[in-house]
Amino acid sequence: MSSSREVRPSRQLTHSTSNPLDAIGRHIPLPIPVPDWSKPIILVLFLLAIWFGVRSRLAARRASRLEARQATLLRDVDAMQAALVPEVPARVGGLAVSVAYRPAEGPAAGGDFYDVFAPERGRVAIILGDVAGHGHRALKQAALTRYTLRAYLQTGLEPRAALALAGRVLGNPTTEHFATVVVAIYDTREGRLTYASAGHPPPILHGLTTREPLTLCASPPIGWTVPTGRRQTIVSLPLGAIACFFSDGLVEARCKGDLLGRERLSEILGALGARPDAAKLLARVRSAAIATPDDMAACILVPEVTVIAAHTHIEELEADSQALAAGQVRRFLETCQLPTPDIERTIERAGGIAALHGTAVVRVDLAGAVAAATVTVPDGAAQAGVSARRPQPVGGSSGGR
Repeated sequence: MSSSREVRPSRQLTHSTSNPLDAIGRHIPLPIPVPDWSKPIILVLFLLAIWFGVRSRLAARRASRLEARQATLLRDVDAMQAALVPEVPARVGGLAVSVAYRPAEGPAAGGDFYDVFAPERGRVAIILGDVAGHGHRALKQAALTRYTLRAYLQTGLEPRAALALAGRVLGNPTTEHFATVVVAIYDTREGRLTYASAGHPPPILHGLTTREPLTLCASPPIGWTVPTGRRQTIVSLPLGAIACFFSDGLVEARCKGDLLGRERLSEILGALGARPDAAKLLARVRSAAIATPDDMAACILVPEVTVIAAHTHIEELEADSQALAAGQVRRFLETCQLPTPDIERTIERAGGIAALHGTAVVRVDLAGAVAAATVTVPDGAAQAGVSARRPQPVGGSSGGR
């Protein structure tokens, strides 16, 4: 019996000494009384806790730096977007002006831009456009387009000439961010609005005393490396008239089974009364649509003081030999309702000028009871006097542009 009692402790000792954790734990001093086998486990857990703590601290610092960078980025983008859609006075040069902008997603995400300013006394310039895409590159291209056009208008260029020059200067075959834009000049002394579009929807005009302006032969956007600024319209804006410039995000708002469209947008504008507010227009479009996936911008002009001696409606088309051969000028003149003999003579004169100067400017006056067409060289320095007036035959010379 005594021998068996002696064997048991020796077996327990042998098992204890064979545990490697006990052997390691005996060399780890800890200030708390714990079994030797648990000391290595406690040490490993302690080291893991330190490692995770350090990682958490580093992650927190990294997140803080990223939040700061994001806040700075948003401020920079907001500042850049503010440069694209600036605050505009409620009255500019005899016009009541209302502007509004709504991005499609997130703050300052889109490439819509507008500007309203007075390049000189008696003239108000309007720019509204849209750059394809979103993000920094779209914002950069939008800013470049806006300030380039602003500079050209400040030098006194008419809208069509400003677009044509911008198209040559900003044309880049490598860029994906082309710009559609409409540019206008309002003459406060004569109450006339002159506008030209480059791939952009023309303004909606209410309250005109003449026929609806033409949209035929529209010019391509800026950035396609092809000539633009070939079309221009001049109309009188009497008291009570409304001119609404807008980006395509309004007409492309998604409704049930279809897009909102220009006609529906015109109805919404008319329902806002004699002094429509641009912000309300965007809100009405948003409520009428299921979704508005694109940015929306609008600029509404209402003449406040104007004296119009004679109402004006002039349509201009600059055409080269290729456009003449393709029949664009013929379709333009037919839409202007010129009689066939006058159309033939006008095309013949335009072809002669285009052969000498590269292009010819066909100008049709639609304000009177009879239509009148003239053809000039692009710079207006010389003219081929085509005067197509019903029932008078085409011939003679015409005055300056």
